[in-house]
Amino acid sequence: MVVVAALGTVGGVLLARRAAAKISGGVTADGASVGTFKFSPSSCASGHAFVPGFFGAELRGSGCALRVVDSGPGARLWLYGAMPRQPALGIGQPSCSEWDVRVEWAHLTVNRVYAVNGHVNVTCAVGGGTVTAHVNFERCAQ
Repeated sequence: MVVVAALGTVGGVLLARRAAAKISGGVTADGASVGTFKFSPSSCASGHAFVPGFFGAELRGSGCALRVVDSGPGARLWLYGAMPRQPALGIGQPSCSEWDVRVEWAHLTVNRVYAVNGHVNVTCAVGGGTVTAHVNFERCAQ
């Protein structure tokens, strides 16, 4: 009985480690309509977890967020500054000198939410200022 419980615990820990999101990089807004700030995302959620759902991810940290909707040249980014919230700043490829946005399914489901992997590497002149983001994310679910 003890051996079965121990194996179950080890299996649960290994599954939790495999399912944990991994995020690196940062986002900088300088003189943009949403403010001037920097943040390093520390959590993320798959767009599948939202109502209505979308293909993408929301990357969050320090009260700010970068929402990534879709992938490739047709993707759209939404930058949210810290509280109190101003309207989000929408960002598309035409405003950017660098645009590499990729989202893909992670082939993993966590609590019935399809996880996503991807990256955002952009440099944009938008909202009266500049926004740069260099972020990699893996297994974003909830």
